[in-house]
Amino acid sequence: MSGLFSTFNIVKRGMMAQQTALTVVSHNVANANTEGYSVQRVDLKTTQPFGMASRMSAAEPGQIGTGVEVASITRARDKFLDVQIRKETSTLNRYKTREEFLSSVESIFTEPSDTGLANTLTKFWDSWNALATNPESSTARTLVKSNGQALAETVTHNYRQLEDLENNVGDLIQQNTFDTASILTQIADLNQQIKAVVIGGKIPNDLYDRRDLLLDKLSEKFSIETEETEFGGIKIKSKIENGDPVEILTDGKVKKGVAYINNLTINVGGKDITKDDYPITLDNPLPNKFNIEVFVDGDINKKQTIEINGADNLKKYCHVEELSGGKFKILSIMPHTVFYEKQVSETPTLSEDLISPSKFDNGTFKGLESLYSEINDYKKQLNTLAKTIAISVNTVHSNSKDSNTGVNFFDKDAETSDQAAKYLKINEDIEKDVSKINAGKYLNSDKDNYAAGNGERALMLGQLRNTRMEILKISSREEFLKNVFKNADGTDINTANVSLTGTNLVKDVKLVSNNSGTTVDNYFKATIAQLGVSNQEAKKMITNQEALLDQLVVRRESISGVSLDEEMTNMIQFQRAYQANAKMINVIDELLDVVVNGLKR
Repeated sequence: MSGLFSTFNIVKRGMMAQQTALTVVSHNVANANTEGYSVQRVDLKTTQPFGMASRMSAAEPGQIGTGVEVASITRARDKFLDVQIRKETSTLNRYKTREEFLSSVESIFTEPSDTGLANTLTKFWDSWNALATNPESSTARTLVKSNGQALAETVTHNYRQLEDLENNVGDLIQQNTFDTASILTQIADLNQQIKAVVIGGKIPNDLYDRRDLLLDKLSEKFSIETEETEFGGIKIKSKIENGDPVEILTDGKVKKGVAYINNLTINVGGKDITKDDYPITLDNPLPNKFNIEVFVDGDINKKQTIEINGADNLKKYCHVEELSGGKFKILSIMPHTVFYEKQVSETPTLSEDLISPSKFDNGTFKGLESLYSEINDYKKQLNTLAKTIAISVNTVHSNSKDSNTGVNFFDKDAETSDQAAKYLKINEDIEKDVSKINAGKYLNSDKDNYAAGNGERALMLGQLRNTRMEILKISSREEFLKNVFKNADGTDINTANVSLTGTNLVKDVKLVSNNSGTTVDNYFKATIAQLGVSNQEAKKMITNQEALLDQLVVRRESISGVSLDEEMTNMIQFQRAYQANAKMINVIDELLDVVVNGLKR
């Protein structure tokens, strides 16, 4: 049976419940601008009333309430929205990373502009045409040399800038690996704290928020899947390109760590070949073992070297291109990260059986790896361009299939190197003496100096600008000759075994465009066009993803965000309820005074 003291207990419970609610409101207001914070709500419920059915209960008109209590303090969160936001965040970061660096590649080429490679190439061909009209002019020869130097320097400068950008991408992959390791460690620690609180019968709302924020940040790096486990824990899986998701975290333990591949070394003929030597062509068979240098957790202070066995495994860690004649060209390290078994120990000594390449399917890692591959493609195209220019100009200029015969216009190393763009330069002999530039039809008998003649050879060199050739097939002078030269009667030039013995390229044969090919200028323009399309595609994807992600974030904020207006309303509501409960104490006090003191009168 209820009485005044029972009513007093009801009031006390009411005041405590409203005070708790005000505390939660205060917590919400204090964290209105805290990143990742989810608004919290107090769930109130009535306490067990008097008059529960039993043999001892008195007959009463109905159950009499005993007040209110706080059932729980929960956070407003939509888990389905979290999954969507993380998925779209991964996609957005993939394209944002690509767009940022593709814009840098566009800045390197500076096309179209007066200082770009296309304009420099145009001036180079123009100078040969000018020399053809005035072959005896020292000024015209000097202009050819100067424009040749400008062309070589522009190509080399662009190539080295691409190398620098490539290194910057590698540094970013290493930094993201370090950040990922840190995030995974923090999530594992939070999992342990959350489980301890949940086992104690409480809801760790703030810990959940901190973990969800870290999951959001992790989704920027790569696509993730999460699975809830007992007592509030979670498992995290990483989505892998063309493969099943890899479980990287289980409750309070990081199952698989991520390491950054800093270098890959192959020993060929007693010489170590490292990433600085890529691209490089190797003969088959490839070496049966190689070493990779890794930074465990992306930490430069945790460097380890791992020996990998089996030539086939090289293709798992490198971008390898198969060439004709049983040769292979190593273009770059790909991918730059590996998973390693971390449950063995916190920082185990890694071996081949403890690691596996990690090809992420989305996020910043995917964007950086794709970008690294694209930069390699632009380097490859620049190398192809430089090699084609060196081979075609040198062949016509020296009138020789042999790079050691006659005087080359460009240094012969650019004809054979896999990094032709890096080593393209004017032949030292021509740099010192422009009289050695071959402008005429005939060679002098000493084979060192060339007669000015009527400028026909200079004209042919200028005509290379408009000559279509199968550029990707031109790896040697022989291939160049087969590709664009015909006999005077239109038949193929010694197709069985091309030889220039007794043949004058200007006098005895003719330059003919290959209908299956393209000009050197158009090849470069296609490269720039491809770059522009890739960058525009990335920009378009960013615009679409940002619009989609903004909508999802707005929906999340409408559910989880702190509305100060709403909190002020709640504050007034709970404040008034607290005051009303306090007023009830005064009423009970007056009633007790009547009972205790009033009966004495």
